[in-house]
Amino acid sequence: MKILVVEDNLKIRENIIDFFKIQGHLAEGAENGYEALTMLHAMYDIVILDINMPKMNGKEFLEKMRTTEKNLPVIALTSNSTIENKAEIFELGVDDYLTKPFDMRELEMRVLALYRRKWTTIETEIQFADCILYPEKHTLIQNGENIILTSKEYLILEFLARHKGFPKTKLEILEAAWGLREAELNFNSITLEVHISGLRKKLGKNIIETVKWTGYLIA
Repeated sequence: MKILVVEDNLKIRENIIDFFKIQGHLAEGAENGYEALTMLHAMYDIVILDINMPKMNGKEFLEKMRTTEKNLPVIALTSNSTIENKAEIFELGVDDYLTKPFDMRELEMRVLALYRRKWTTIETEIQFADCILYPEKHTLIQNGENIILTSKEYLILEFLARHKGFPKTKLEILEAAWGLREAELNFNSITLEVHISGLRKKLGKNIIETVKWTGYLIA
């Protein structure tokens, strides 16, 4: 599971990130809404969002995020437990909330519940060319045959398939498959090219197109 933690309090943000990483998930952080908006293209499964933040607070972030990410699950963190505040938060499109201070195990249970709910409501398959991707099972069928992919090959292919018809830069693909921080620190186009080459050998040369000076595309 890939989690974005939007929280201006460094200690709380790092505690949440470290906790979910120990549980085997990929977790990344943003300290305000502005930073979080620039990270959304990396395809997260869940957003954990503090409501009260400087620069761009959680409410403003939600309003902007919902214009493009209508189905991305969000758990709000708030220190205001009044009924009025909770009602306002839900009206903005939050799926669940926790009042600070909270128990990390309860946050985990709520995240897992939202994640399971997400997979029962989102599309069960993604079709392109002669292929069908099944996101819930992380499997690919091409012409009725199950194609075995590595974990990174699958993440690259799913990212391109979900943005079918729109060219994606090499950095965007690396961010989606390896995580934002790792992509920024260790950007290496050769790494991506090796995986794209592997996908082309398995699927055929015409599924993933090269877009000159940009990156790659599934038409």
